[in-house]
Amino acid sequence: MDHLSLYLGEILTSYQVYADGHAIGGCGQVPPHAVPRFCKPMVLALPANNSSSPREVTIAIRVWQWSAWAAYGGGPQGASYVGTTSQIQSRQQVEHAAAVALEVQYYVLLLLASLGALVSFALYVFRRRDREYFWFGCMLLEAGNYALSIYRDLHATEVFLYYRWANVIENLGLWATLAFYYVLLRGRRTWLFYAACTGIALALLLRVGNTLPGLNLLMHFNLPWLYALSITVTLPLIAWILTLLLRRAREGILDARLLLAPVILLYGEYIASYLAVATFLLGWQHRFTGLGFPLFSSPFPVDFHVLAELFFLIAMLAILVNRFARTRREEERYAGEFEAARGIQSLLVPATTPSTPGFAVESVYLPASEVGGDFFHISPGEDGSLLIVVGDVSGKGLKAAMTVSMIVGALRNETSRQPAQVLAHLNRVLHGQVSGFVTCSAALIASDGAMTIANAGHLAPYRNGEELAVDSGLPLGILAEGSYAETNYPLALGDRLTFVSDGVVEATNEKRELFGFERTQAISHQSAHAIAEAAKNFGQEDDISVLAVTRLAATT
Repeated sequence: MDHLSLYLGEILTSYQVYADGHAIGGCGQVPPHAVPRFCKPMVLALPANNSSSPREVTIAIRVWQWSAWAAYGGGPQGASYVGTTSQIQSRQQVEHAAAVALEVQYYVLLLLASLGALVSFALYVFRRRDREYFWFGCMLLEAGNYALSIYRDLHATEVFLYYRWANVIENLGLWATLAFYYVLLRGRRTWLFYAACTGIALALLLRVGNTLPGLNLLMHFNLPWLYALSITVTLPLIAWILTLLLRRAREGILDARLLLAPVILLYGEYIASYLAVATFLLGWQHRFTGLGFPLFSSPFPVDFHVLAELFFLIAMLAILVNRFARTRREEERYAGEFEAARGIQSLLVPATTPSTPGFAVESVYLPASEVGGDFFHISPGEDGSLLIVVGDVSGKGLKAAMTVSMIVGALRNETSRQPAQVLAHLNRVLHGQVSGFVTCSAALIASDGAMTIANAGHLAPYRNGEELAVDSGLPLGILAEGSYAETNYPLALGDRLTFVSDGVVEATNEKRELFGFERTQAISHQSAHAIAEAAKNFGQEDDISVLAVTRLAATT
C-alpha cells in the first residue's frame, strides 16, 4: 500500500512542518537561532495509518519570514499537495524537469564564460605584454556566480554562505573589470578613476558586512537601502568605463567603438535591474522584481539579463580574438621590417675592417633589441692616410637603417677627404630627406700622424684615455647649409684614438644609474671589445659601437 506524503513548494525562508503535533521535517532554522536558507520543494512522509478506518491528520507549518525578504511574501511559492508516493515521484519529475529547463540558460552562459576565460588566458600566455587578456580572463571568473546560482536553485542553501562566496567572486570581478578597461583603453588616473576605486573598496566593505558572522547587515538594515547602496558604490566604476569608452571611440580607437554597444546594454540592464528591485521593495511598483523575465521560451527560457550577458561575452571574445590576430599581423610586419633593417645594417656596418697600412683598427658593434642607427666608415687613402667617419642616426628601426644606407652611399661617392667638407656634403644630402637628425664625427689621420677632426654634435673621441677638445657644430640634417670647424691634433706612434657611441655613455644599470662620461673616459684606453663589453654588462639600453685606431708606424 502506498503511503501518503506531503509535497511542499518553495517557501521563504525557513520553516518547520508538524503532523498531529509531531515534527516531520523542515528547512533552515527558526528563532531563537534563525538561519535563513534558500529552501527548495520538499517531500515529507506523513504518519502511517495503522488502522483500517480513515483518520484525520492535522498538518501545521511554522514559517519564519526573514525580514529582509518580507516584501517578497512568505509561505509556499508553488503548489503544495498530499499524494501517494508514486504520485509525488511523478510530480517531482515534472517539477525537476521544469527547474532544469529554467537553468539551461545559466549552463550555457557558464560554459561560454569558462571557455572564454580559457581562451583569454591562452592568449595571454602567447602575449605576456598584453595584460588585457589576463584581466579579461579574471573578469570571466565572475561567472562562478552562475555556478553558485545553479546550485542554489537546485539545492537548499544557507543564505549567508551563498552570499559570502558570491560577494567575494563579484568583488574580485569588479577589480578585474577596472584593470581590464584601464589596460585595454589606456586609461588615465583621473578623479573619476579614483572614485571608481573608492566605490569598489566600499562595495567590498559592504559585502564583508553582509556575510561576517555577527555583523550581517542584511539582518539589521532595510533591504531596499542596501540595494540602493550597492548600486551607488558601483556607479563611479560604470561612469568611468563609459566615459573612457566614449573618449576612445571619439579618438577613432576601433576596440572602443566595437565595445560601446555591448557595454551600454550590459550596464544598462544592470542599473535597470537594481532599480526595479529597489522600487519593488520600496512598494513603488509591484510588477517587476528585476529584468529576470524570459524574452522567449523555446528551445529553453532565456531571460533578458542573460541575453545581455551573452551578447557582451560573445562580442568581447570576438573583439579580443580579432585584436590578437591584428596584433599578430602587425608583429609579423614589424618582424619583416626588423629583419630587413638588420640585413641592411649588417651590410652597412662591416664585420671586418679593410686593410689599413700603418694603423691597427678595432671595431665592435653590439645591437640592442631594436635596430638602431649607429654607423662607421673607414677609408684608407693611397697616400697612407686614413679617413674615419662615425655617427648615430636618431630613431630606430627600418627608417634609421635606410638613413644609414643613404649616408654610406654618400660617403662612397664623396671625393673630398677633408673632414669639414665631408660633413658639409652629408648635411646637404640629409637635409629635407630625414625627419630626425644625425650626429657625426669625421677624422683624417695623415701618414705622419697629423690629424684633423670635424664634429657635428657627436661625442668627442678619446686619445690615450683623454677626451679631445673639438669644436662641435649642429647635427646633420637640421639646417640646409652647415659649416663645421676643424681641429688639429698629432697622433704619435703607439697613440690610440677611440670613438664611442652614446650607447656606451647611456648604458643604465638596475639602479637607473648611467654608465656616464667618467666611467667611459676611465676605460677609453682599453680595447674596443673591453669597452663595449663593460657598457653591455653595466646595462645596455641602446646600440653600442666602439671604434679604436692605433698608429703603428709611419708609411712611406
